[in-house]
Amino acid sequence: MNNQKKLSLEETLVDAENLPGFDTTRFEGVLEHPIGTHVFLAIGGFFLAAGCLLAVRAGYLMLARGKMYAARAEDNRLVHQTILPERGVIFDRTGIPLAYNVPGFRIAIDTRGAQKSALLPRLEELAHVLNRDAAELAATVERYWEYGEVAVDNIYEWNIANDIITRFKDEDAIRVIPAPLRAYAAHPAFGHVIGYVGAVTDENMLGEVGKTGIEGMYDAILRGNPGVKIVETNSRGAILSEGVYQRENKGKNLMVSISADLQKVVYEAIQKTAEERGFSGGSAAALDVKTGEVLALASYPGFDANVMSNGAPREEVSRLLSDKNNPLFFRAVKGLYPPASTVKPFLAAAAIDERVIDPKKIIYTEGRIVVPNPFDPDRPAIFKDWKNHGPVDMMRAIAVSSDAYFYTIGGGHGDIDGLGVDRMHDYFLRFGLGQRTGIDLLSEEEGLVPNKAWKAEKYPNDPMWRVGDSYNMSIGQGWLLATPIQMARAALALARKGELLRPRLVQTITHNGDTVQNDFFPAEPPVPVSINKTSLEVARQGMRLAVTEGTAMGVVDIRLPVAAKTGTAEIDASGRTHSWFIGFLPWEDPRLALVVNMENGPAGNLVGATAVAHEILQWCFPQNLLTNNC
Repeated sequence: MNNQKKLSLEETLVDAENLPGFDTTRFEGVLEHPIGTHVFLAIGGFFLAAGCLLAVRAGYLMLARGKMYAARAEDNRLVHQTILPERGVIFDRTGIPLAYNVPGFRIAIDTRGAQKSALLPRLEELAHVLNRDAAELAATVERYWEYGEVAVDNIYEWNIANDIITRFKDEDAIRVIPAPLRAYAAHPAFGHVIGYVGAVTDENMLGEVGKTGIEGMYDAILRGNPGVKIVETNSRGAILSEGVYQRENKGKNLMVSISADLQKVVYEAIQKTAEERGFSGGSAAALDVKTGEVLALASYPGFDANVMSNGAPREEVSRLLSDKNNPLFFRAVKGLYPPASTVKPFLAAAAIDERVIDPKKIIYTEGRIVVPNPFDPDRPAIFKDWKNHGPVDMMRAIAVSSDAYFYTIGGGHGDIDGLGVDRMHDYFLRFGLGQRTGIDLLSEEEGLVPNKAWKAEKYPNDPMWRVGDSYNMSIGQGWLLATPIQMARAALALARKGELLRPRLVQTITHNGDTVQNDFFPAEPPVPVSINKTSLEVARQGMRLAVTEGTAMGVVDIRLPVAAKTGTAEIDASGRTHSWFIGFLPWEDPRLALVVNMENGPAGNLVGATAVAHEILQWCFPQNLLTNNC
């Protein structure tokens, strides 16, 4: 038993080793078939090639495209959201807010990572909630898709914001963001001069942009600088954390020279006369003679800036756009009208300055001027006066507005050569006609003071400047055109006895309670009018006489003495007219210059701009409000 051999585990298998005489037919022993060398080479080559490809691709992704994919990964995790700043408040001269901010919501579409095919159909439902045109909204989003965040609307109502949040809770791309929104004093008197903010533009996709008025002119100052908030989200868009990367900087506040109370009085006086007497519109400008500040600048018909800023109600927007009287047109700075007889004081001063006539010389007007026709003596040219004023000197000619007198000193007649077109052109330019005043508003019209070169270019088939053209120009008719704000500046030059000032609307700019220097629109010194002060004094006295016993007697009962000139500009053969009033007071030491234009009134109407001026001045001066509200 002790000599017995112990078997190992392997020895229990008959084919554990090749024994002598093993029987291969019974599968005894180990069957060997060695693998060829070429197999190892093929497998090794395959793995080597695959490794090289993977290494090259990894190197390309890390080195050539690494920054792009890192940024994309970061964007997938961190979202940069814009924080809109509060727009600066616009106050009137007494601190009444005319444009301010209220809580609201900005509706934005976050296009980062969104699929157009999935998102665009949802926008139709969003447009329905917002009462917007679906095609227009979708086109806006597609146009600015690459911006990453597209603001499509501003809303003030919480119930609409809540409806959007509820409806689109599963759509991360449609966002409702609390934001300060613009609101305005809801009176049509302020729509033109204060202006309004409008829809987003290419340059500024995320905020409200000033479009017109002071809002447009001072947009860069009012807008402020947006901030940035970084929001961390997971793969499903849920917010994990958020923080402010850069704080917003709110816009600067403006205090304007406009008196809110006076502005409304001016607007309502124009409205009343227009509606009662059939004028299609009107405008007025009141300037502080001492500073050139604009105390009122009204245009009728006007509009509520809230409507144009919000684009709603849509029915009211449509009405404003389609109204034949064009309530969106800022007549005070863009309306061009023949200034009519309001130019006569300026022409009188020019005639004295150029020694065309002695102001005391009497001219027997006879209600017309007859100019002989050398080609047909039986058919002379007759230029009619609006009335036969008889014998008049210069001051009386201004007071009663004698056309025949100004035909004579403007175009010449009899033994008086007249100024002629070139000198009339020169002096009108000296008083600021035919050029922009430089007021701090957008899109001011230039006006027109014609001359021989202008006519030759404008009318090549009839280029000659005729005496009749000079006669028309001498009474403010023909091609001569001016804006109400230009006439207000010219009247201010008379009030200041020969100094032009640039009208200005913004008094001060403040930021965080501190006054900021207005480098955007700095004050300018007065510009002397190149004319003798004695000549101006005759013109001023003629305007005073017009109030006491002439065409401007409609304001004679104002407590402070007024100097004024009226004008009636014929529009066409229909007989309809524009009515003008220019004046200043107190006439010896003026503090207020006022210009009123009533547009397109019926023939034969005797109530117009002077009636409006009377109502305005009557409101101001019984209470001596010039130092306060006016």
